[in-house]
Amino acid sequence: MRIGVISDTHGDIEAAETVIKERADLDLIIHLGDHYDDGIKLKEKIGIPLIGVRGNCDSYVAGEDEMVYEEKGHRILMIHGHQYGVKSDLNRLYYRALELGCDLALYGHTHIPISITFGNVMILNPGSLCLPRGGSKPSYGVVEIQDQEIRSYIMEL
Repeated sequence: MRIGVISDTHGDIEAAETVIKERADLDLIIHLGDHYDDGIKLKEKIGIPLIGVRGNCDSYVAGEDEMVYEEKGHRILMIHGHQYGVKSDLNRLYYRALELGCDLALYGHTHIPISITFGNVMILNPGSLCLPRGGSKPSYGVVEIQDQEIRSYIMEL
């Protein structure tokens, strides 16, 4: 299974729609908030299942703030990140993933892509396709799950 991970679209879904249509190998899209309703619009357009969580700019729309997705024995924590202070450090996010028995934590909020592993927890921030920060390029994430193996990486445009 291949999962595309996007975040912080902030009303600009054109790049996300283009990437998703070009990536015919994606089975699922995860939107990590800041503009959660962009995920809803994408879901209607792309023909690929899409799930997501709300971000700090999404108080006006109904949706989950945190979610755990399970696939092939792997538990994936999905969060925007502002609730766990990810602009300062990733400790609270890491411990929340451990608390929930997750082996992958996905977050956004910083608009800066990162893919790292702490202990048994992989942590991925896909960055932003439309508003990258910190000198990064427009980017998204990909998670691959094959049997017991799970991998995540960043794709730059």
